[in-house]
Amino acid sequence: MSSPDQQPKLLTRPEYVALAEFRYQLRKYLRYMEEQARACGHHPQQYQLLLAIKGLPARRQPTISTLAERMQMNHNSMVELVDRCEKRGLIERNRSGDDRRQVSLAITPEGDKVLRQQASVSRQELRSIGPSLLNSLHRLMEQNRLAAIQRQKIAHD
Repeated sequence: MSSPDQQPKLLTRPEYVALAEFRYQLRKYLRYMEEQARACGHHPQQYQLLLAIKGLPARRQPTISTLAERMQMNHNSMVELVDRCEKRGLIERNRSGDDRRQVSLAITPEGDKVLRQQASVSRQELRSIGPSLLNSLHRLMEQNRLAAIQRQKIAHD
């Protein structure tokens, strides 16, 4: 990360266009998924929590702290989300046998049903929008590469 007194490198017009297009495609996908969750009677973050638990990398425990980090939420907000999901019967808290203070989260059968339904919709939408999203990412990366080459040429001249 650059120091506060360094000026950030200016983006070129094509870089701004590529960055905006990537953000648009990504946000379009996320909004679609949020609307699908609501249409099924769920808050979008409930599905995201279920997905975060199910998709947690191996050897990572589904604790509130781990999931808060994975979902980029603060701890208190995660506790509230877990409480709501537990109240709806989507997840359950399990205490560790060794350290009773350690709590891990598990998806219930009802939560698994919600997760399967939403993940299927997610996969279908990604198959549809994926090429546009990938194309916008490629354009963004290519513009970044071209801008770096241009900056190097200017620095060497």
